[in-house]
Amino acid sequence: MDAALYPTLHQNQERHWWYAARRTILTAVLEELHARGLPPGTLYDLGCGVGANLPLLERFGPTVGVDMSDEAVEFCKSRGHDNVVRADLNQLEGLESGSGRVVMLADVIEHLDDETPCLRAARRLLAPGGALLVTVPACPFLWGPSDEVAQHRRRYTEKSLRAVIEPLFDIERTTYFNTFLFGAVAAGRVLERVLSRPGYAGVSVPPEPVNGVLRSIFAAEAPLVPKVHLPIGVSLLCVARKSQSDAM
Repeated sequence: MDAALYPTLHQNQERHWWYAARRTILTAVLEELHARGLPPGTLYDLGCGVGANLPLLERFGPTVGVDMSDEAVEFCKSRGHDNVVRADLNQLEGLESGSGRVVMLADVIEHLDDETPCLRAARRLLAPGGALLVTVPACPFLWGPSDEVAQHRRRYTEKSLRAVIEPLFDIERTTYFNTFLFGAVAAGRVLERVLSRPGYAGVSVPPEPVNGVLRSIFAAEAPLVPKVHLPIGVSLLCVARKSQSDAM
């Protein structure tokens, strides 16, 4: 991505209904995880991009952002996030094994040709009992031009997400989310395919009050997602733990 677009992308990720509501939901999930107990250590945001999620994690403790792009790391540092490093997400070189309380991969692994090396590196990074928090786009039948613009490799079913995580972690729960708006999004994806062009490329913010209404509807799922299994949604969440007996 052109580094000149980073300031606009960061601003839009702070304001756009989808990103803002997802942060509200991730906050609720992290609060529930901490209430149940986590080992001491660092919270890692893998694939942190322009750093819009770093303030969220910093509320819970020492945080490190990791990205594969030198330009993204420099942009984060220019905004005062000195706790951001460049590393290959499949290796996480230079990061201390067993130092992680939480590793978050928020809509990251769908961009990778093979998720397993990244997940294996995340397991190495976590302390025993540490939590893995993963979100991904759901429902392969929703695939459309927007996925291609976003350079997604795939969308997931609950079964396919569990299949890549379960060999490496103890899965505590999976659930769909962005459920309340599912019908509207599904209809939009059908229209995308008919018109053969993306309706949302991830950078533009809808006008108010539309943006605020969509944010409120999506964020209303925050009390449910940490505890209730939602049977369908535009996105999927997985919460898993590194086994207490795992010294890797």
